[in-house]
Amino acid sequence: MAPSFDTLSEQDLHEEEEEEIDFSDLKAQYEVKVDEGLDTFIVIDGLPVVPADSRQKLIKFLLRKLNAVGHTSEDAVFMPLSDKNMTEGYVWDG
Repeated sequence: MAPSFDTLSEQDLHEEEEEEIDFSDLKAQYEVKVDEGLDTFIVIDGLPVVPADSRQKLIKFLLRKLNAVGHTSEDAVFMPLSDKNMTEGYVWDG
């Protein structure tokens, strides 16, 4: 027969509270890992909305400004296009 609540001593009731539960295996399994290369990125908003033909000129202008204070390359710049084949007014560099 299983022990009932009435037969437990005061020590039995408080014994489990003192034990530390080890969550290290769960932390290691579900730890969020940042992909390499995404440690630092810049989002620039409020850019002019231009046609896809002018997109390259805008990227070159931004690269000149960004390279004046840091280092980036054209490969790192992402400037999305809308369904109307126009830029969306923002860019990110990462």
